[in-house]
Amino acid sequence: MADEKKINRRRFLKRGAVLGGTALGGSVLTLSGPAMWKAAAEMINGPRVPINGVGIDDPMVVQLSLNENPFGASRHVIEAVSRRMFGMNRYPFHNRLEEALSEHLRMPENYILTGGGSTEILNLAVLSALYENDGNTITGQPSYYDIPSRTARLGGTVKRIPTNKDWGLNLDAMKAAIDENTRIINICNPNNPTGQILDPDALERFIRDVPEQILVLVDEAYIEFAGESYRSMIPLTTQVENLVVARTFSKAYGLAGVRVGYGVGQPALLERLMKFRIDGANKSMLSIEAAIVALQDQNHVRYSVDMVRKGREYLYPELEAMGHEPVHTETIFIPVKVDGIGEWLMGQLYIRDVHITRARGMDGHIRISVGQPNENEALIAAMKDAGGSLF
Repeated sequence: MADEKKINRRRFLKRGAVLGGTALGGSVLTLSGPAMWKAAAEMINGPRVPINGVGIDDPMVVQLSLNENPFGASRHVIEAVSRRMFGMNRYPFHNRLEEALSEHLRMPENYILTGGGSTEILNLAVLSALYENDGNTITGQPSYYDIPSRTARLGGTVKRIPTNKDWGLNLDAMKAAIDENTRIINICNPNNPTGQILDPDALERFIRDVPEQILVLVDEAYIEFAGESYRSMIPLTTQVENLVVARTFSKAYGLAGVRVGYGVGQPALLERLMKFRIDGANKSMLSIEAAIVALQDQNHVRYSVDMVRKGREYLYPELEAMGHEPVHTETIFIPVKVDGIGEWLMGQLYIRDVHITRARGMDGHIRISVGQPNENEALIAAMKDAGGSLF
């Protein structure tokens, strides 16, 4: 009976989504040459995937819970990494990634600190501020949990400042919460899980007004999805001594699995963070190669961002037609108010092989990561099949 139910779920998903295409979007890469190139071609082309985005082992699972890039890494990245696989016995003791980031960002190399995802940068920031000092961290509520949770683990106090009614961070209230014991101010922009962005002029004024002894961490993990015209705070680091901007290759670049991120700040500030770093062992040869080549393929980033935008535009009216209230965002995810059926709906979707999650800190909301078009369609079909409409 269990096997029959599983088969029925899979048949349902096949009906609810557009089938076809390869694991990298429908086209096939052919590499000529020795056996290593043949092997790389087989890795890249992969099996036909009827439902899910790139990188999911079970071809029937629709994974929309982790804010991953469903379109995968750039083809150029995959090819470059395949070339480097036979050098995995060598240590990556060089600064090639820092040099590439310096050129890409037009920032001095000594303003850049690379790490194992932006998670390492956030961890180093908390350690540098609180390891030997009591104090508090100011953050939005809801906002990304990493820095607050690390603060608590070190025995610090967390001041959680409620967002505005439109789910945007309340900079005025965060500024008013600063006291003599404040060590870190955490600004996630665009904010996770609410998906809102701040006016860059207002954010810059806020940063400049923070006392210089307080570390300001601006987490820009999703900034690419806000559009190319949106202003990063990275250039401001040349003028503000207590500012660190964290970035990641996990989202728009599609490299969550290789764990590469970086922070940008003035050298003296980065030296404080580096006291807690695992020097030379926090990235691999393959992760460095992937990140360098990813920077060179901005067309893939633009493609991912554009497809996510189109996915959001498809999902908003579909969700609204079922009586739900999606929050319009500038990210790869959508919080959705579902009027008390969130847990039930997540369970119903899970048994239909569609995975979503709670919007942490947003009562009554689920969070849906935008997928490939067929994944988005499978989500909506599964919600309708489960009776997830409020009408």
